[in-house]
Amino acid sequence: MRRKNTKERILEASLRLFSQKGIRETTIKDIAKEVGITEGAIYRHFESKEEIILGLFKVYSEDLYNRLVSAFREEASYKRAFHKIISVFLSFCFEKPFAFRYLNLFHYLRPEDIGKFSPMPKDALLEFIEIGVNKGLIKVKREYALALIVGTLERIFLLVEAGLLKREEVNIEELENIIWKALT
Repeated sequence: MRRKNTKERILEASLRLFSQKGIRETTIKDIAKEVGITEGAIYRHFESKEEIILGLFKVYSEDLYNRLVSAFREEASYKRAFHKIISVFLSFCFEKPFAFRYLNLFHYLRPEDIGKFSPMPKDALLEFIEIGVNKGLIKVKREYALALIVGTLERIFLLVEAGLLKREEVNIEELENIIWKALT
C-alpha cells in the first residue's frame, strides 16, 4: 500500500477537523498538530488556510457531481435513474461522512463562495429534475424538487449520524417511493 504524501495527509486532517470543529474554528496549528508536522510545513504545500478550504470543497463537490451525473446518464429508464440517484447520493454520504458534512458546512457558512464553483451537485440534480419535468413526470417546481431530494437525504444522513436511525435500517426503496410520490 502506498504511503500518503504530506499534502494528502494535510487535506485529510483538514477535512476531518473542518467537519468536526468547524471551518473558522480550525486553525493551521490544529491541522499541523493533527498531521504531526509544523505549521511551516503546511505553508510549503498551501499558500493559506483559504486555499485548503476552497480546494476541499472543489474536490468533494466535483466528486459528488460526477457520481450523480453518471448515475442518471447511464440509465434509460427515468424511474431506475431516480433510484440510482438516491442510492448514489446516500452512498456518498455514508462512504465519505466527513466530506458530506464539510460540503454542508461550506454551504451554510460560506454561501458567498458557492458561485465560484461549477459544476456542483445541485447542477446534476437540477439537470435530472429537468428531464423529469420535460417527460411530464415531475409535477412540482424544480427548486422544490431539489430541496425535497437533498433535504430528505441529508436528514437521513444526520439521523444516522446522531444514532437515531441505524444505517442498516435505511430502506432506500422506501425513501425513493416517498420522495417519488411527493415529486409526482
